[in-house]
Amino acid sequence: MTTTFALHPHQLSGDTVTFRWDVSPASPLYRTTSFTLRFPPSVDLRRVPDALWPRIALICLHSHWVLLRPCRVELPFTLDSAEIEFWLRLMDASVQTLETYRGTEEFARGIELVCLGPALAPFTPLAESARCATAFSGGKDSLLQTGLLAELTARPLLVTTTSPMPPFVDHITARRRHVLESITARRDVTLVEVESDFRTCVDNNFALNAKGYRMGLNELTDAFLYFSSLLAVSVASGVSHLFLAAEAEVHENVSRAGRTIQHPHFMYSTVTQRAIATLLAPLGVRYGSLTAPLYSGQVQELLWTRYRDLRDLQYSCWNVPLGRATCSACGQCLHIALGALALGDRPAHMGIDLAPLLCQQHDWEPPPMPFDEPNALPKDLVRARISSQILEHLRATSLAHVAKVIALDSPSEFLRPRGWRALASFRRLRNTALRCPAVWRPGYRVGALAGLDPLLRDSIAAIYSQHFPAEPEAAYTPMLQRSDTLAAWIAQPLETRP
Repeated sequence: MTTTFALHPHQLSGDTVTFRWDVSPASPLYRTTSFTLRFPPSVDLRRVPDALWPRIALICLHSHWVLLRPCRVELPFTLDSAEIEFWLRLMDASVQTLETYRGTEEFARGIELVCLGPALAPFTPLAESARCATAFSGGKDSLLQTGLLAELTARPLLVTTTSPMPPFVDHITARRRHVLESITARRDVTLVEVESDFRTCVDNNFALNAKGYRMGLNELTDAFLYFSSLLAVSVASGVSHLFLAAEAEVHENVSRAGRTIQHPHFMYSTVTQRAIATLLAPLGVRYGSLTAPLYSGQVQELLWTRYRDLRDLQYSCWNVPLGRATCSACGQCLHIALGALALGDRPAHMGIDLAPLLCQQHDWEPPPMPFDEPNALPKDLVRARISSQILEHLRATSLAHVAKVIALDSPSEFLRPRGWRALASFRRLRNTALRCPAVWRPGYRVGALAGLDPLLRDSIAAIYSQHFPAEPEAAYTPMLQRSDTLAAWIAQPLETRP
């Protein structure tokens, strides 16, 4: 049965933009059929072109239509045939990746876009400006981009989106509020906070429970929400250079039966960012990432070495409970804690309690390393590379340093069994690392610099080459070529329109 998704015209009232739709038949995907973006008084929404809000609706909602296939989408405005094909191709690329991971071959286009309203006015380009803006969350990637932009440009704009998604509380903790308040005290930046209920209008488990995609819906949509806030605030502020951090792992892809299969987090891959940048080019907006040439561990290393005064603001744990800075129990906490230890530093700077973390992760084992496996998917390759980084960090960290850190963080730990269990856990983890061969050592991807905004490309290249060796080009050039080809295919209708 075909689902009909009927989008209503957006409503702009004061500082709030509301998007509504009807779905027939009703779908368990939705808890409510609307969402809002609420902006602070400092953002003059009158400066946002009326034609941009419908594109923001499409950016935020198009991933839902992929899940509702077969789906007829009725739009209350008219797009030209080139832009319709652009959106369909962007969704085609999503389908190819999602269905490959699900193990099916349901690749046929199952979405129809029907235009039922007036044509949207063409964009008027923004005045050229050297000012830059970045989406900001407090994670290591957005902190690094903030450090880079504050070093290389004048008064960058940071846009954060607060959109709680129960039962997770990462958007409402006191720790997050501290990060947002502190960043403006440590750098000459302008911070704008946008509030939204977008992440509560859906059942986050729908993609998993109803479709079998083995991922939360927010993994498909969060980056589009954050970019939409960034886009609206930037345009209202006359800022045309936009960045959303995405490290090298996110851009990974492979070829399967002539299709380019991306990492599951393709919502902010190079392919997706370049495609959306093409859509917005007539507005005079550039969009991309500064961290695409760096792997996750390198992002943290550069943050903790070049911008040491920001390292204590790192807020990378989405499992954090209220009243805490991190959960100090999950695999993400283990990864970033070991990164700090390998640098001779203390995970406690970012709120990680090392002793209980090591006890919780005592049985961690590296997954299979499928670097030479011809059928490995990007998710498998990325998991192996992150595990390789963890192994390197373990090999680079001594038991004595861990004991010292635990004693500095909480001397009483060694007056009870947990402190000694933590040391035993680390000894076991390190012995595992020492038994594993060093199968992969990352360098930074020089070739990925070509996709960076020309305004900052040379400066970023100089910084990255100062801190990291170059990775052999043969290791990643085919992946970059596949990204270029897929992004060009998605954008081709827009670039060849009359």
